[in-house]
Amino acid sequence: MKRDLALTFFIALLGVTAAAGQQTTTDMEAVPSKVDIAAGYNFIRANAPPGSCGCFSMNGGFVGADLNLNRWFSVAGEATAGHAKDISSLGQNLTLTTFLAGPRVSWVHERYVPFVQFMAGGAHGSGSYFPSGSSSSNNSTGFAYSTGGGLDLNLTDRFAIRAVDAEYLHTTFPNGENTSQNQLEIGAGIVIRFGTYRRIVHASAPPPEPVTPEVTFSCQATNPEVQAGHSVQIVGTATLVPNQGEVAYTWATAGGAVEGEGRMIAINTTNLAPGTYRVEGRAALTTNSAVVSSCVVTFEVKQPEMGQQNMPTKIEVSPVGNYDDDPREHLHDIFFNYDKAELRTDGQDAVARDAAYLLSRPDINITLAGYADERGSAEYNIALGLQRAITTREALVAAGVKESRIQVMSYGKEKPFCTDEAESCYQQNRRAQFVIQGR
Repeated sequence: MKRDLALTFFIALLGVTAAAGQQTTTDMEAVPSKVDIAAGYNFIRANAPPGSCGCFSMNGGFVGADLNLNRWFSVAGEATAGHAKDISSLGQNLTLTTFLAGPRVSWVHERYVPFVQFMAGGAHGSGSYFPSGSSSSNNSTGFAYSTGGGLDLNLTDRFAIRAVDAEYLHTTFPNGENTSQNQLEIGAGIVIRFGTYRRIVHASAPPPEPVTPEVTFSCQATNPEVQAGHSVQIVGTATLVPNQGEVAYTWATAGGAVEGEGRMIAINTTNLAPGTYRVEGRAALTTNSAVVSSCVVTFEVKQPEMGQQNMPTKIEVSPVGNYDDDPREHLHDIFFNYDKAELRTDGQDAVARDAAYLLSRPDINITLAGYADERGSAEYNIALGLQRAITTREALVAAGVKESRIQVMSYGKEKPFCTDEAESCYQQNRRAQFVIQGR
């Protein structure tokens, strides 16, 4: 019966070992050392004599060593020694020593390490009475095994307390009946670890070292030579390293007026004398204005050639609509040819109608947004879109609309009206759009 119980316990231990081998180690909080040495006190409750229990107690000690093969599996070895007096009516004593080794399965945590194990080996009894057939001896050696488990409590990375180690110990000394003894063995002591031992830190990883951002900024004029009254397009290109955050742009000019905002602006050269003028741009990180870079570009205003004319400044204007109408019903976008910013005939007609309405509605201010189709680079198309908006504004001004009522900007190909790959779709995206300010 007791043999069956021990066998059942051993089979269960093997099952736990296999299951532990299949578990992941993501919940482990420490990696075990290479070798552990343990020593401490040992108490044994035994029943060496045959027949009724005849139980007695022994006190002694143990010394053990564990070779840790991985996080959860190790090979354990242990030697125990215990002594008891007057273990039977015959008055004999008993000194019991065991030498066992076997597999151990542990669950390594930061503060505690529970384990189960099975060990087998030999046992030696001396100073007692061991009957065998018609003879007897005062010492004997036999097979022994133990199975059980315990709990270690970690004090530091190197030292732990073995709080408890409870084992079932079976020995096979001759006793004149069945050569079988069953003992309950309980121990406690200290553990010293040798070799590598480290903890797995579950806290959040430390933040990365702060990286000082850098910004570089360059700018150029897409039309660096213009005649007075025409606009100069300025395109800025900012690079932020690392590419995190946003950049704010500011512009200043030694001549003319800055129109628009962001990295794409225009310089209005109305009433500028011929000469060379300087434009300075600055790009700064929005979250840290100290991270800044600047650029400088120049443009030249030339003397207008004799006989050169813009669109007629006077057109026949008649009131259009009334103040209750939606202005978007009367203002018509201007469309352009591929890679061009010059007004077509239909564009000139549309500008005349738009100017007529704007002159009849002096309360309306507009923004002209330039667009381009998807062909070409983003930089090129922003410049092209801006030129289309400027061309439209210049035509409206030539038709009598005050320039102060008109702002210009460019989206290039970034916000298309149509996304099909067809000429009819491309045409819709090549335009100057009228946007009513404040609506």
